[in-house]
Amino acid sequence: MNFEICERFISVSGEAPFTGDPVYIVRFSGCNLNCSYCDTPYREEINEILSFDELCGIISKQTEDFNNLKILITGGEPLLKDRSNGIFDLIKLFHNYVFIIETNGSQKIEFNADNVVFVCDIKTPSSLTGESFCEKNIDLLQRKDCIKFVSAKEDLPWILEKIKKIRNKNKDVKIYISPQWGKIEPYEIVEFIIANRLDASISIQIHKIIWQADKRGV
Repeated sequence: MNFEICERFISVSGEAPFTGDPVYIVRFSGCNLNCSYCDTPYREEINEILSFDELCGIISKQTEDFNNLKILITGGEPLLKDRSNGIFDLIKLFHNYVFIIETNGSQKIEFNADNVVFVCDIKTPSSLTGESFCEKNIDLLQRKDCIKFVSAKEDLPWILEKIKKIRNKNKDVKIYISPQWGKIEPYEIVEFIIANRLDASISIQIHKIIWQADKRGV
């Protein structure tokens, strides 16, 4: 098993559910979607090819002197079929660490574990990939996991209906709404949540506030 890696570095989690927590970010190369608002235009870059053992060694080295460092697996899309099993093997091996897996939701979640938290992005109409979500994932997500909508202003009515449908199936999973950078003001999302009495929270990408919005390696 070899992993195609775009980039990896230590930073803080930029958004929910662990906003501000130190994380070791491993960004896998390649994605099956091309969202209009994607903030990772370099997601297809392959800057390293690591074997399973090499990646295990790197994770061990990065985490040995850093208490409570979470491991954030992102992309691209980390749950593509050619690497999903390998990622699950990593999670089982490093069972004392919390893994955060950011997925675009298009792939059925094939595994779960106590030490993994799924952040499942349901693509909105403005993404131009709004029909990509695997609906079976709603039933698979647990209380520790979360669903995220990245919203422009015109997406809000659609999100309202989608949240109602989700809550009919899953009462436990946490739901976040994140503003598309430059497409909606955060206060508009807060007002939307309150006006509709939604069981949801706002998430703001703090790394775009701490650093420049398009800065890499942060």
